[in-house]
Amino acid sequence: MFQLDSRFKILNPASAFVLLLLAFMHFNMSALAASSEVAKKRPNILFILADDHRADLLGKIHPIIKTPNLDELAGKGTMFKNAFVTTPICASSRVSILTGLTERTHDFTFGRPATGLVESNNMYPKLLKESGYRSGFVGKYEIKFSNQDHQNFDYFKPLLQSKTNEFKGKTIPQTYYITELAKEFITQSNNTQQPWAISVNYWNPHAHDTDEQDQYHYPEEFESWYADVEIPAAKFSDDANFDNLPEFLRNSIGRVRWQYRYADEAMYQKMVKRHYRAISAVDKGVGMILKMLEETGQADNTIVIYTGDNGYNINERQLAGKWFGWEEDLRVPLIIYDPRNKSSQGKVKQQMALNIDIAPTILNLANVNIPASYQGLSLNPLMTVQDPLEWRKEFFFEHMYQPKRVSIPPMVGIRTTEWKYVEFYKNDFKQLYDLKADPAEQTNLAESAKYQSILQEFERRTGEYIERYEDQRTEEVKARPSFVNTRDTLK
Repeated sequence: MFQLDSRFKILNPASAFVLLLLAFMHFNMSALAASSEVAKKRPNILFILADDHRADLLGKIHPIIKTPNLDELAGKGTMFKNAFVTTPICASSRVSILTGLTERTHDFTFGRPATGLVESNNMYPKLLKESGYRSGFVGKYEIKFSNQDHQNFDYFKPLLQSKTNEFKGKTIPQTYYITELAKEFITQSNNTQQPWAISVNYWNPHAHDTDEQDQYHYPEEFESWYADVEIPAAKFSDDANFDNLPEFLRNSIGRVRWQYRYADEAMYQKMVKRHYRAISAVDKGVGMILKMLEETGQADNTIVIYTGDNGYNINERQLAGKWFGWEEDLRVPLIIYDPRNKSSQGKVKQQMALNIDIAPTILNLANVNIPASYQGLSLNPLMTVQDPLEWRKEFFFEHMYQPKRVSIPPMVGIRTTEWKYVEFYKNDFKQLYDLKADPAEQTNLAESAKYQSILQEFERRTGEYIERYEDQRTEEVKARPSFVNTRDTLK
């Protein structure tokens, strides 16, 4: 006889084998169930990106604009007061967000080849997908990667800008359409055993560049918002400040677009209010998604991240756009709400956070290995009980896009906690601002004899950043013809 246990006996080996097989199957089913339970505990990640939403346009800190859902999110989460982009233009910034790399390293902007294969394979949605997440993307894309979209996303709905789209037979504003697609992905994901991560990329509040009459669009329900409000003048928006700019900035696309956005008081009032309404529409879309998470019981395990892809000039110095390197161009809102981390809730952080920090932060939150090539930092240490002793005190920024049909001057620079250095290297123009004494960046010290040693030090360090980030390019990217070789212009 075959003895399994002193409490009972098996009469033959065949019966013993059956019992062992059943026990083995039970063990594996239990392990599978446990594995599934672990998967459920991995957080869902809702990343929301607005286009041209600059840092100060949140109701929580702005006297006019209304963003009640984002205000509530900021109150529950961690708000990064000093969040910046390393490139103030949408295409480059969005690739930096996905890859954790500066533009100088990934080398993508409008008119450039697709992001290299190594960089494409290291984009955070692909790494999440490979680790067991269901990955989604909806909204503005307008970027190119070398791998296939299905390798990066299980649900991929890229959209060109429009005022409306059709959803289930009904024409609705595009902001709500993007919201409905996001909700559709979340509904589908809730029926699986996988954790999910989605990037919701709103086109608003980006201007409709071909519509010079109205520029900004939003759902009709917002038409009356801000109608009875007087928008204060933008800083340095008088003729004297504009006349003090170098000629290449006075003739740039920033001035061209100013002509049909802010050229007189009536136009300024109209366009700023329309811009605010477009932001408030995004805020409502965010609220609709958050409400769905509550209703479906997913809110307690879903991390929500909200930010913008770059800042925005709204008549400052009588310019429009975002390509210049001033604070209004580089600063963006950044809110991270992790419902599991009680110690991070209701916090305001002063440390510098960058768009290249988004990818490592998300991977860190999902417990996925962060590629060694990433140049950003996980922000998670800033959301723990005790801040890290060491954190960045400066960052390098640039804008490399050089279109032929319009004038967008390229620039490079460094921002520290005390200083801002900007070099428009194609136009032989430098800016140096003492941010402690002059946070509004009114007085350019670059020509002052007193500050030449500081200026020269920033020139040198800018060259070092360029060399470092170019050296960190993959061989595929290094082999491409350069868009511009700034190394020869920074002496």
